[in-house]
Amino acid sequence: MNIISWNIQAAKGVDGDTRVDRIAAVLDAMGDADIICCQEVIQDTASERADQVRQLAGRFPDHEPFFGSAIDRPSAGGRLRFGNLVLSRLPVLQCVLHKLPQPADASTRNMPRQAIEVIVQRDGRPCRIVTTHLEYFSATQRSAQVAYLVALYRETRARAADPALPGGPGLYASAPETEATLFCGDLNLTLDSDDYRFLVGKDRDDSLLDAWPLLHPGTKRPPTCGVFDHAQWQEGPHCRDYFFVAPELAAEVSAVTVNTETDASDHQPIMLTLDGFRVATSPDAEG
Repeated sequence: MNIISWNIQAAKGVDGDTRVDRIAAVLDAMGDADIICCQEVIQDTASERADQVRQLAGRFPDHEPFFGSAIDRPSAGGRLRFGNLVLSRLPVLQCVLHKLPQPADASTRNMPRQAIEVIVQRDGRPCRIVTTHLEYFSATQRSAQVAYLVALYRETRARAADPALPGGPGLYASAPETEATLFCGDLNLTLDSDDYRFLVGKDRDDSLLDAWPLLHPGTKRPPTCGVFDHAQWQEGPHCRDYFFVAPELAAEVSAVTVNTETDASDHQPIMLTLDGFRVATSPDAEG
């Protein structure tokens, strides 16, 4: 199973041009992705040309779109939405949209944040994928959001280990539970931060694992932002985008790559491969 995660900066490249077709072309060139997770996606319902959800879904017709807006406000003639998008070629058994914590912080400018949780069916087994874009300016809010994700992870593990009684028909049917969980996205964490250390807490056997050092221990990871955009990222190239996996998935991680060649966004797309769970591509697929 191939999963791509990318903060597309609303399809605005380092050259200042906004081009969804360029984003889609980069995603295509990276390989045959079963799951595509994009952060900073805009949907303006008043303008089809500004509806990036529809445009990206149209470029990947074999994938089903799931969009979660952190911002949903009136605009001229419609709604302006901003958030995260998951495109899945795997069957999605359950989708949950999470409003992340935003505790008051008058010392910075900040904005609402959101995470999408999808449980996909892969070779007869469920796998939870959560993608998000955490707060940049407010350290207080970012720490609260990391704590929320860790609590979510532990809560879902507890439900998988001790599931509820079987439900009934329709909406009362039991939702799938699984310990196989993966988090990805632009987490706005640096490797030396307390938030990063909390996310991969070493005090628990079931803690999330950073996928890069699983395959490349002791090797410096490629940067995921600041590679081309030196105006926004004056500190230079560094990493803010990650894949974190539960221990149950660790042995399946066979590749973690960063595309450092594209300047179609201020961030670089990253891809994770889990062995043994590929989806056959339809011969009529256009995406």
